[in-house]
Amino acid sequence: MSATDVQGAIIRAHREEWARMVATLTRRFGDLDIAEEAAAEAFATAVERWPADGVPANPVPG
Repeated sequence: MSATDVQGAIIRAHREEWARMVATLTRRFGDLDIAEEAAAEAFATAVERWPADGVPANPVPG
């Protein structure tokens, strides 16, 4: 997978899943700031790892 494909996958996951992810984490932790921080860390990890490891078959488990 090319770097452009990986970047596109990250952008799509962020655009399509950010709000759901933050909402789920907010319900779990009861704190919007913590939820947003955790979601941001998850996406930062994807930016670091997906180029080397590849995009997971199901990047957003549900």
